[in-house]
Amino acid sequence: MILTLLLGCDQTAPPSQTLPLTPCHVTGLDAESLCGTLSVAEDPSAPDGEAIDLHVLVIPAVSPNPEPDPLFFLAGGPGQAASDVAATMMPALARIQKRRNLVFVDQRGTGQSARLRCPEPGALTLAEELALDVSEASADCLASLDTDPGLYTTPIAMDDLDAVRAALGYDTINLYGVSYGTRAGLVYMRRHPERVRAAILDGVAPMEMVLGLEFARDGEAALTAVFDDCAADPACAEAFPTLAADFQGLLDSLPRPITFTQGRTGEPEEIVLTRELFVGGVRSQLYSTPFASLLPLAITDAVAGDFSPIMAQTVGFSEGVVDSISDGMQLAVLCAEDAHRLPADPGPFVDGTFLGDTVVADFAAMCAGWPRPALPDGYYAPVHSDAPILLLSGGLDPVTPPRWADLAAETLPSSRHLIAPGAGHNVAPLGCVPRLMAEFIDAGSATDLEVDCMDAITRPPFFIDFAGPAK
Repeated sequence: MILTLLLGCDQTAPPSQTLPLTPCHVTGLDAESLCGTLSVAEDPSAPDGEAIDLHVLVIPAVSPNPEPDPLFFLAGGPGQAASDVAATMMPALARIQKRRNLVFVDQRGTGQSARLRCPEPGALTLAEELALDVSEASADCLASLDTDPGLYTTPIAMDDLDAVRAALGYDTINLYGVSYGTRAGLVYMRRHPERVRAAILDGVAPMEMVLGLEFARDGEAALTAVFDDCAADPACAEAFPTLAADFQGLLDSLPRPITFTQGRTGEPEEIVLTRELFVGGVRSQLYSTPFASLLPLAITDAVAGDFSPIMAQTVGFSEGVVDSISDGMQLAVLCAEDAHRLPADPGPFVDGTFLGDTVVADFAAMCAGWPRPALPDGYYAPVHSDAPILLLSGGLDPVTPPRWADLAAETLPSSRHLIAPGAGHNVAPLGCVPRLMAEFIDAGSATDLEVDCMDAITRPPFFIDFAGPAK
């Protein structure tokens, strides 16, 4: 055992492994963890130029004789660091870990892999944050970077991932990607098809999807489902009989000054509540059906003049996301790969929705001055792969609903699409999904999966008051 620690690798390491791994501690993770660093060229066209270090976390298999093909995790965002969400993902991946190593690589620009950080504005009140100009903040971020953000695109990052695979001594790997991680996974499958044994894509964002363009339409469908499901639930319908009209009335009243209790301090705070902040907060809560189950109550309280509940959810969700995202890397990817695809007139995609053009307008403003590096020819064409692929969707997902996985499946002939009808964004931890994922990876096929259990993943009961759902 002492020899193993000194060598910095586990006893089951592939004989061709060249990346040393040493024991490390990951907050919130009880499983044995090994960490390492792989140096790669920042600019792949200049292999002798500046290098960056990629942070690699490996959670070894429980089995003393693990399968030779590990599972590589691809984080969302873009901008999340894989190692930052390893502990959160373990309940969904624990069955797979019984027989396979789990590998979490912080994508270049995130976490401990040359993170691209935008300047921090310091401690601001919410009112001061709302006064910030997104285009100025984005320009300041670009000016602060001491590197070329065009070197942090998805294709380059997926070549990094393959370099990690090779350095760890694996011939083939399995992939699990969530949200933007599904886009990254598709890019990896296109660039390194011979290395993919099987893949799980959760909340699918295919290449044809213009990130940001259809968020309003998909978010509208998710909010309408909240209203319809509340109306169909006797307790919710009785408590909130005019929910849809109340929500529209709130929208029509904005902007307006409000006072609410600040969740962090318990102190009252006064702001001018803009439509953009309000609808952005509502959209964020639709990602998670437990959060969405609070929306009818929070909307009704706001109509009565108490904005504290909906603001607590809005601010709490926003702070959690901001803390976990590398904003510089997110801009580097989105501005290079999607902003130029936004139409000058997004009307057909946003008209009649509660979000309107807020996302598209912010996206365009933030990316106006960012460089647009060359991408591989045919980058936005559908990805063709014969690998076994399990596609997962939440029926209530406001950002990557099932229609996007259906589109991706058209060129993935060995794929199978499973829908959790009552789930939002990211279904891997829910119900029987962890078991189905493990069975799929073990078999290398989705053909014989028994999937009736997916129907049991339903929307959580609506809260009638803050004591909880009706009994």
